[in-house]
Amino acid sequence: MKSLSQLFIQAKNGSEQAVEELILRFYPLMNKMAWKSGEYDEDCYQECMLAFVIAIGKFEIR
Repeated sequence: MKSLSQLFIQAKNGSEQAVEELILRFYPLMNKMAWKSGEYDEDCYQECMLAFVIAIGKFEIR
């Protein structure tokens, strides 16, 4: 299993497989955020996904 930093570096370099693996790792958190008042909010889930993918491009590893 690759570390998060390795995956972020690969994703920033254009690896779609790394992006998919990051999404799978963070899926439980994004899914949890989509549940509001006992109902699943698909729009919220999509916004979380979009924000996550954008954040990958902005993420800086030192």
